[in-house]
Amino acid sequence: MNDIADNRRFWLGCNAVLLVLHAFGLFFYVRHGIGHPVAELWVIVVMIHMLEFPLAFIAVRDRRVRWGTTIMATLIFGFTWWVPTRRGVFHG
Repeated sequence: MNDIADNRRFWLGCNAVLLVLHAFGLFFYVRHGIGHPVAELWVIVVMIHMLEFPLAFIAVRDRRVRWGTTIMATLIFGFTWWVPTRRGVFHG
């Protein structure tokens, strides 16, 4: 499991999936409103990411990542950003 946890390509792939979700979620939200299932999923994911802020700040405090970067990256990527950052995969 450590091989995957330290694999930069794995985490970048996870982040790419999240970018696609954000793109589709925003598209369906704008076109159909919150009632579309993809838009609902997107809103839920963004809310979960917001709940991760305290964990993200604790996880990356030794990496000297700016607070704005932590907020934006966590809001967009969630744990797929702060876990590898804590491990030194990102912001090493």
